[in-house]
Amino acid sequence: MLKILRRRPLGTFVLLALLALQPATAQKEPLELHHIYGPEALDFSPELPRLRWLPGGEEYLSGEDGEDGWSWTAIDAASGESRPFYDPGPLATALREQLDLSADDAASRARPGALRLSPAADRLLLDLASDLSVWSFDDETLTRLTRGPETEELARFSPDGRRVAFVRDADLYVVDLGGNELRLTTGGGENTLNGKLDWVYQEEIYGRGNYQAHWWSPDSRRLAFLQSDERDVPRFTVVDHVPFRPPLEVYPYPKAGDPNPRVRLGVAKASGGGITWIDPGLYGHTETLIVNVTFSPDGDVWYQVQDRRQTFLDLHRADPDTGESERILREESHAWVNVLGPPQFLQDGGFLWFSERTGFQHLYRYDRNGKLAKTLTDGRWEVRSLNAVNEEAGFAYVSGTYRSPIGADVLRVALDGSGVALLTEEPGSQRGSFPEDGSIEHWIATSSDLHTPTTMTLRSASDETVRDLGGGDVPDIERFDISQPELLSITTSDGVDLAAMLIRPHGFDPDRVYPAWVHVYGGPHAQQVRNGWQGSRGMWFQYLAQQGIVVLVVDNRISSGKGVESTWPVYRNFGEQELIDLVEAVDWLGAKPWVDKERIGLDGWSFGGYMTLFALTRSDRFRAGIAGGSVVDWRAYDSIYTERYMSTPDDNPDGYERTSVLESAKDLHGDLLIIHGTMDDNVHMQNTLQMAWKLQKAGKPFEMMLYPKSRHGVTDPDLSLHLRQTMARFILKTIEP
Repeated sequence: MLKILRRRPLGTFVLLALLALQPATAQKEPLELHHIYGPEALDFSPELPRLRWLPGGEEYLSGEDGEDGWSWTAIDAASGESRPFYDPGPLATALREQLDLSADDAASRARPGALRLSPAADRLLLDLASDLSVWSFDDETLTRLTRGPETEELARFSPDGRRVAFVRDADLYVVDLGGNELRLTTGGGENTLNGKLDWVYQEEIYGRGNYQAHWWSPDSRRLAFLQSDERDVPRFTVVDHVPFRPPLEVYPYPKAGDPNPRVRLGVAKASGGGITWIDPGLYGHTETLIVNVTFSPDGDVWYQVQDRRQTFLDLHRADPDTGESERILREESHAWVNVLGPPQFLQDGGFLWFSERTGFQHLYRYDRNGKLAKTLTDGRWEVRSLNAVNEEAGFAYVSGTYRSPIGADVLRVALDGSGVALLTEEPGSQRGSFPEDGSIEHWIATSSDLHTPTTMTLRSASDETVRDLGGGDVPDIERFDISQPELLSITTSDGVDLAAMLIRPHGFDPDRVYPAWVHVYGGPHAQQVRNGWQGSRGMWFQYLAQQGIVVLVVDNRISSGKGVESTWPVYRNFGEQELIDLVEAVDWLGAKPWVDKERIGLDGWSFGGYMTLFALTRSDRFRAGIAGGSVVDWRAYDSIYTERYMSTPDDNPDGYERTSVLESAKDLHGDLLIIHGTMDDNVHMQNTLQMAWKLQKAGKPFEMMLYPKSRHGVTDPDLSLHLRQTMARFILKTIEP
């Protein structure tokens, strides 16, 4: 049962209304690429405060970036009264005196943009001069916790705030607030990582950029950690070609079929005294992945195990003292099982759990022994995240695609299974930030749609707007003519609706015939079409429209976000169904009387680069294509991502052969520009060079642009401008508006 909670409408800035208010004689300037990219680029997203809840949920922090660095204000949610969260002056003085920093450096470091606070928010953890220090807000004292040339990383406070755990030289340590240090593991180094993830685990399991592999128990007495044995994992070398003596980055990178790191789970006492290794049993010598670790409130270790091909996921509970383990439940699939996060524990010992068993991710309630108690959400939509739980009130708060797969809603879910209530009425994309503890009297809503820039508001538990928090205004956009993007669906021959966004050329004339450019990604569950504010990404499409080009962004069914069931057709066979959908979308576009079907181009990055190469070597629908950061053969990409969808090369040799664009390079149709960052540590530049070699051997002309020092994305402002200039020249040259 759905309940809609009424609330006062937001006073948001609506782009269409803004443009309508412009004087009829206002002269708009042409949009240039340097307005969107490069060192002098304009900001096409609204200025938003940096907000976070303080413990208890009665106050939140608001951060603003000023000339002297970040300033942080604590605001009472109910009254709106504010106070400086802390005085950076004494901290700057302490940094200058104790760490010998210059006055300017100390002043800047005393105003960090990211606050690493203790659980009680009474201390600040600082990483300066290769060492860790703690600043006490109460007595304004700075304590240096570590001293030495080694670098500490992945530092985090214990729940009681009395210790800090960190990794140094691949071993796990703890230090108390007096600087007394204790080493918990030994043997760390190139081949053994303790408490720190390797490349493939952080990229494909725990989240890009998250190398954290140690977790405090709720009572602060123990640390669970992963130990990773990298001895058998092949190394890959990335080269920085710019210095005269090129430095090398050599790191473990398992490609499809290669040995994965051997990972085991240990529990160390924070006071020392040895390590208990968790024995999962069940699996023998089968290769497994440990994909999630957490503690329950009573101190048991809960962790999740998958087989190498990720066809099942087991949830285990283990005794931290003995290492004995029992399986609580198993998720299985005819294809693969995604990692869906840790259980959310409840006061009765039960837990909330995500599952995609119906083809859509939903929330379930279990008792402590793994017996299903309640199905809390269901239907042909997804719960994307669990934001908070208020057991006293009997509710969980989630975000999901209740009304639209290209939008996002915030919902309140009854823990007794009696239904959900929609907390956000606005169309488009809504996100909720809730206190981690407390009674959830207030929450922060972030809202936007395709035509409405992002706003933030504080709302009450009953979803009344308490106050506006910022956003909405994008003054730079007023300078330029905007061609309003249109959201639409393209129905395939087998009845599947593909989400798409169309942008017509500025001054569109339906009696004129225009070239068209299509942007695609196409990978599993990776939408490009969303009903949300696009910022600078949208302005790139506006630039193309200004040049007299019809722009289409389209998601095939694999990337649609319509549940995991929509991605299953890709299993063991990348590219085929994705291309069928893409071609049908392009044929729909080419059938429009105002589109020249002989002048349609395509671009994409990463999986989208693969799709571009796949399309240009297996169809004749495209005049030109730009493939950036592309996989060209799935045997060259990492094991965990690739085998999830393709199984192993030994198990699926025909699938790997069939999906390789290296084998079809001789069939290239149309003009091709290939782009890659030379230091890409994700999709290696090796892919592009292999493709170049195959094209050259086949006598196929193509263009190529490499970006030194760039990784999987080209982020240097000067290079990003050069990249878009290169793309624009190629597009204008090949489809001739």
